[in-house]
Amino acid sequence: MIILFEEYHYEISQLEPILSERYYLPLADGFRCKINYVGYYFDASRQAQPVMILPKVFLDDSGKVFGNFNPTDFLDLMSNEKTRNALKAENKLGFLYEMNTWLFLSIKKFKERNTQSSISETSDLAQVVSNIGQQAISELEIMRSLIRFNQEHQQLFTFIKKTNSSQNHKTDWSKTISRKTAYFQNGSPHYLDTLNKQKMVHYDEELIVLFMSVLDSFNQKYFLKIPINSLYKTLSVAEFKNFFNNGTRTLKRIKYKYFNDKLLKLWHLLYVFCERNEKIKAQKSFKEVLLVRDFNIVFEDMIDSLLAEENLPKGLKEQDDGKILDHIYEYQDLLTNQDTIYHIADSKYYGANAKLSKYDREKQYTYAKNVIQYNINWLNSGENTKQVRYCDELTEGYNITPNFFISAFVNDNLDFRNDGLDFKENFKRNKHFINRLFDRDTLILQAYNINFLFVVAAYIQSSTTQKELFKKNTRTVFRIKLIAYLNKNFEFKKIISDDIEQFVEQNFRKLQGKIYRPAGWENELLLAVEKGTSAFGDLENCKIEFYDLSI
Repeated sequence: MIILFEEYHYEISQLEPILSERYYLPLADGFRCKINYVGYYFDASRQAQPVMILPKVFLDDSGKVFGNFNPTDFLDLMSNEKTRNALKAENKLGFLYEMNTWLFLSIKKFKERNTQSSISETSDLAQVVSNIGQQAISELEIMRSLIRFNQEHQQLFTFIKKTNSSQNHKTDWSKTISRKTAYFQNGSPHYLDTLNKQKMVHYDEELIVLFMSVLDSFNQKYFLKIPINSLYKTLSVAEFKNFFNNGTRTLKRIKYKYFNDKLLKLWHLLYVFCERNEKIKAQKSFKEVLLVRDFNIVFEDMIDSLLAEENLPKGLKEQDDGKILDHIYEYQDLLTNQDTIYHIADSKYYGANAKLSKYDREKQYTYAKNVIQYNINWLNSGENTKQVRYCDELTEGYNITPNFFISAFVNDNLDFRNDGLDFKENFKRNKHFINRLFDRDTLILQAYNINFLFVVAAYIQSSTTQKELFKKNTRTVFRIKLIAYLNKNFEFKKIISDDIEQFVEQNFRKLQGKIYRPAGWENELLLAVEKGTSAFGDLENCKIEFYDLSI
């Protein structure tokens, strides 16, 4: 397998024998180029190996892969023994196959999930380029199915071998009596040589031998460590070459020789594998392409499927000024357990350790302002539909809008199971007035990292239950981190008064933007004062209590 990396600067001469020129962009110097696509590419007229283009998140700041390797080291792993041995020593060869498979399946799923979008498959400007139809199956998918079958049916292979072998040791008395001469002792016949029960051919074993030989070929071709059942002897090099060239004929010969449903499934998997190989051999122009340009659109869809909500009002995500939110969901607010608020997120598909720009931050603040205005317009329209409460009519204070970035990274242990969700940084607050937390222009923004490998695997295989659990845990983490930030920077008090409306009227000038009345609070207000400033201990006609934001 040939492995390339998105946006790495290759020499044009390195890519010309591998990729069609439509998939890489020449740079200004005239002899280098970069790839703006991610995905799978196979062109029998160019090379016999599939090509995988991995996302730029695998490149570190110095342009290295896994910290030690140059991207050019992966141009031909079959002949690059030094790189191959180094990857093998670090247990990364198997990971590369697994990553390529997950990546292929994630792009395929994205294509299936977005059939109604404006993405075109025929235009040169298309974001997704594919000639793999719904019923077509690539070599990576065939490999994945065969490897999974091997993992799930080891007991079946052992049972078949033991059952067939046991019959070799049972005496066939009818054959022995008719064909062998007995000698008599004390009136009883004895046979020095007996005949055993034995099938002429075990066709189920023949199928399994073919299967194990195919798995062994994967191990050699892709440097995997697929376990081969030691009870079965694989084909020799010459025998496998003959099977590889005439596999469908061999499989048709033995198709109806056994009746086990699981083995029939195995037969079909092997037949698809052989049929594809023979098709490639017959068609010199055979090509398979599943590539996506601007992989950020796939990453956004991955995060959206794991985090956001569907069926929200269209105007929240597709805003009137043309901006489109990546992710938004309604969830418990930061102040109490009674209210909900819209939480806003933006996926950032950057290279490793890339910094968020000022433009990114300002755009994210604008997203929040638009969501607030959308809800205020909804409130002012007089519609009696359910709405999220942003502004408190009494205090004219605004609830806090949670807002954050999510960026991808590849963890050092290459773990697909751990989400790796990690707080990254707090950004400087966006504000109009000093010390007014409950002002509509005071906006808070945070950034988080998430394990890219986990996101890819979860996007493909996680059950609905698993996704809901991830969604619940992730939303909780975001909320806890924001509350911790508020408690660190603000002092919160609960103001209690017998006449809360009169209290607000008397102190409105002093407390504007610092007070807010959550839903369900009748004679109480929430006061937020930035630490290090006045705590307003001179307030009259009220009782003041310490208030800790609920986690």
